Amino acid sequence: MKKFLKTGTFIYTVLFGVCLFILLQSPVAPYAKSVIGVDSGIYIYSARQILDGQLMYKDIVDNKGPFLYLINLVALLIFNRHFIGIWIFEVFSLFAASIIMYKSARFFTCKISSIAAVAGSLLYLVICLGRGNMTEEWALPYISLAMYIFTDYLKNNKPLTVLRLFILSLTFVLAFMLRANLVAVWAGFGIVLLIKWIVEKRYRELIRSLSFIILFAALSLLPFLFYFYYKGILTDAVYWVFTFNMFDYNSGSPESLSAILRTFLNISYIGIIFPFLIAIYMFFRDRSLIRGGVLSALIFTLLSCSLGHSFWHYYTIFVPLLVIPYSYLLSIIKENISKRIYIFIFTLFIAFYSVFVGRQLWLIYDNYMRKNDNALKMEKLTEIITRNTKPTDKILVKGQQTQVYLYSNRTSATRFPYTQERSSLVKERYVKEAAEALPKLIIQYDNENRFDSFSLDSLLNNRYQLIETVKNTEIWKLNE
Repeated sequence: MKKFLKTGTFIYTVLFGVCLFILLQSPVAPYAKSVIGVDSGIYIYSARQILDGQLMYKDIVDNKGPFLYLINLVALLIFNRHFIGIWIFEVFSLFAASIIMYKSARFFTCKISSIAAVAGSLLYLVICLGRGNMTEEWALPYISLAMYIFTDYLKNNKPLTVLRLFILSLTFVLAFMLRANLVAVWAGFGIVLLIKWIVEKRYRELIRSLSFIILFAALSLLPFLFYFYYKGILTDAVYWVFTFNMFDYNSGSPESLSAILRTFLNISYIGIIFPFLIAIYMFFRDRSLIRGGVLSALIFTLLSCSLGHSFWHYYTIFVPLLVIPYSYLLSIIKENISKRIYIFIFTLFIAFYSVFVGRQLWLIYDNYMRKNDNALKMEKLTEIITRNTKPTDKILVKGQQTQVYLYSNRTSATRFPYTQERSSLVKERYVKEAAEALPKLIIQYDNENRFDSFSLDSLLNNRYQLIETVKNTEIWKLNE
């Protein structure tokens, strides 16, 4: 362990500084003025409700994995429910991932080039972090650690000891318990390992490794399953985390080729395309197992993302994988060209990522130096809600702005903290629960057309009166 962490104070300082710089865009950072993001608001609200005695998947419903809410819950619990606890957890989570990424990069190149490769990879988070506290972000340390072990085995022939197999299993389960499609790295490298063992007729190692992985994965799942069983919500958890996502959640029709091409022509995705091309070049230049593993992991990661969509946070899970193509590129440049040309190309590499630095500086300015329109609107809504309700009153936000519940310190009148437009089942239950609960206030956020199927018009016209409108958001109050 000491040897693993022996990377030098300078390297630690640089990596920590990069992580800190990136996470200053977060609304939960100290003294931030912007409003918490939509997804982050859902996770924090759910965690707060659990602390108040509610049960996830029964009293509060969402389709993400339980580990996500556990992270938010523990951060809030330790820091007395203050948002800054989540930000501190984010900083150390990303810092841990950066250290492991650095160790993986060192398999291919020198210290300076490794630092540059890690910094370049991390800076891609400026685009896809989504202001922080996203599902994919929390998976980065586990993806990085699994990648390190796979890379060490395939490149350096480091044995897969029982401890390493346990780490691979545990990190797989934790990533899976965040969201099921975050395990592409295990799938990509795992296929290469299977091919290696079968081709080399190392059946004993194959059986041994698979047996330990299955055993350790089952043991890692036990705490979650025991908690669900003990609380009497095992059926609910299995349904919302697995069955709902597989059968009842409409993720939309497959994107057309033109939509996918438009996605990747966006400059924001050059940070993925470029290292992807490097990985392809690496493989065809020398078809070694490690290079095949990296390319396979990149392909599986790409397939696990929703191509053609503009949900940039999906691509966060690429970040650990980018470090290997970058470190390889810097290595071959340094070995095969003169020092002056190496410095020139290295400078171009830094210049390219200065675009991301500029974007980050603007996000920090927006987060700290001014209250943007969303923040001003949230202040006004919070004032109206607190003026017209008591802390014990239930309200309903029609839309995805769960942050309204957080800032007003009110709870949702339904089990659904946000409007899930891609499930007819949720639509029916949402409208029914709203009509039964008769919340004191109903906030129709921005009158978004995509939520028209969640029609509350009959309820509003019969039982409510419009008391105020704040920038296209209507506030309706119950007639009593």
